[in-house]
Amino acid sequence: MTYPITPRQPLVLMYHGVGLRSASQDPFCLFVPPDTLHRQLRLLLDRGWTPLTLRRYLRGDFPRRSVLVTFDDGYQGLLDEGVPVLRELGVPATAFVLSGVLGGTSAWMAEMPDEPLLDADGVRALADAGLDVECHGWDHGDLANAEPGTLVRNLRDAAAALADITGRRARAFAYPYGTHDPAARRAAAEAGFEVAFSVHDGAGRYAIPRVDINATEIDATFRLKTWRGYPAVRRVSGAVPLLRPALHSLIGFAQRP
Repeated sequence: MTYPITPRQPLVLMYHGVGLRSASQDPFCLFVPPDTLHRQLRLLLDRGWTPLTLRRYLRGDFPRRSVLVTFDDGYQGLLDEGVPVLRELGVPATAFVLSGVLGGTSAWMAEMPDEPLLDADGVRALADAGLDVECHGWDHGDLANAEPGTLVRNLRDAAAALADITGRRARAFAYPYGTHDPAARRAAAEAGFEVAFSVHDGAGRYAIPRVDINATEIDATFRLKTWRGYPAVRRVSGAVPLLRPALHSLIGFAQRP
């Protein structure tokens, strides 16, 4: 496969949690209600998109309108409320989990520190449900400008701990916060990952950008974000800080409890 992503390569979507959360419970809009997830994935299927397993993505065996669906952090809600949606629609997905905080909570976010994370049994249940379970680091630490020891813990050690649970070596990594630098990308390659994902900032095979999908999406914004030209629009809007929120306000936001 050729990197970075071009219009001929798959769309990669980044979700986080699945479940109904109020704005006060989820100030970062990370949780998408299960009925919304169902509707969004159904929209893709109805428009002829082919959802990919990680193996197929890495192999490069896909039609032009292909999508890799990913979920970050390993929230319990993904297993409880997300997996039934994926199973019903027959959509494969890749989950990036944090090896060092399994069974804990989202303590790295002071604004929402108590969201439960999957434990080791939950991670195995994800794999048993057919999801590709991959590595998101040790404890959600920012890997840009990280010390060498921090990179080792979040890449090599996290991958080894995850392999002890799943029985297989992780092939993909997702940077916490989507942040990376040359040292982090080099460490991901040296740790044996075949690919690593960022969010907005791409830098070759070890920083593939993804399109973030959050709780504020309505059908119109979801369609916009899955439009092939969206990454270019996102880059332009990033250079004009008020443009993107103004456009989103014009299109509309999902109502939240």
